[in-house]
Amino acid sequence: MNRDAQLKRLMQSHGTMIFNLCLRMTRDYFLAEDLAQDTFLAAWNNLHSFDGQHETAWLTKIASRKCLDYLRSAAARTTQATEDETLQGYASPERQEPENVFFEGHWDDALRRACEELREPYRTVALGYYCEEKTLAEIARESGEGLDAIRSRSYRAKKMLQIALKEEIRT
Repeated sequence: MNRDAQLKRLMQSHGTMIFNLCLRMTRDYFLAEDLAQDTFLAAWNNLHSFDGQHETAWLTKIASRKCLDYLRSAAARTTQATEDETLQGYASPERQEPENVFFEGHWDDALRRACEELREPYRTVALGYYCEEKTLAEIARESGEGLDAIRSRSYRAKKMLQIALKEEIRT
């Protein structure tokens, strides 16, 4: 199957899920559409290195990183200038919206705290995967355990983190 056909299949089978993930993370419909599109473009560009297994996890990781990168970027932190200002889009630290300054580090801190509060062996997997951006294969190699065991712990850790971060996600 050629790359274009693979991309079409991925978009048909995972498009709604990836869009919903981007929408939950950004809370902006149009931005979510753009980020979902960026996700599939990145997937298409990296199909040659994808092993073909766990494509849902692979796409979800790409999408969540695209969203986090956007939320951390200057584009997300800048504020629009008012109509009477001559420097449209200029964002000095004094003019940044307080909630954007707060959000910039808040989510990362909350995620790290939640990972650190998990009991072992989930803590190690969650910190490695979500905070240190290691792959599950890297975590398995470092720990000397099987990839299936690490994958299982990652799944359970994700469920625990969803519960722990429920309030963070709502705000």
